[in-house]
Amino acid sequence: MSMKKILLGGALSAALSAGIVTTAFAASAVTNGSFETGTDPGVFSTLLAGNTTDLPGWTVASGSVDYIGSYWTASDGARSLDMSGFNAGAVSQTFPTVVGHTYTVAFDMAGNPAGPPAVKTLAVDVGGAPTNYTFDTTGQSLTDMGWKTQTYSFTATGISTTLTFASQDNTFYGPALDNVVVTDTLMNKDQCKQDGWKAFSDPSFKNQGDCVSYMQSNVHAIGNKSK
Repeated sequence: MSMKKILLGGALSAALSAGIVTTAFAASAVTNGSFETGTDPGVFSTLLAGNTTDLPGWTVASGSVDYIGSYWTASDGARSLDMSGFNAGAVSQTFPTVVGHTYTVAFDMAGNPAGPPAVKTLAVDVGGAPTNYTFDTTGQSLTDMGWKTQTYSFTATGISTTLTFASQDNTFYGPALDNVVVTDTLMNKDQCKQDGWKAFSDPSFKNQGDCVSYMQSNVHAIGNKSK
């Protein structure tokens, strides 16, 4: 079992005990979230803005990023990203979403410990104001990166959403990114409307009424306890 599954499982169990959890579905909305598919980077290779081929599913949206192979130990699999290549870089991916649904983005973050600044900063956004995350590389090494799982949530406003990760460190030594997982979170019966019921699996629904009935009987669905 991967560390990500253990972490998500632990968080889910804790939330269930508190009686406030949503029902999350495991299938990730993004592709190639651990960056395992792509042109072999060797130790590492630098990808420039506009590159859409070397890292399938992702676009280098600005600046440059280092596609890491054997340079350091990845969080999941064998590959990851240094979000600062020659300068601060950004990567993005557009994926289908359902209007009104809430999505949780889980990702593993560390930082290149080979140079300053000690504290790396990574911004995450879906088109609005970005949210910054930091990682202190003090005491870390290329073989002990100290990866930590971070989460970011958003409510979809369109039938597709563009997720962007952007380094805030304009150096050669940026924040490190790996293991991006985006899950649709079932929150209440309103998300069954406007064909929203069709987007779910595990459980899947036959129609809107089936979805509403499930939500009303699910005591762990936010907002449904009194409905």
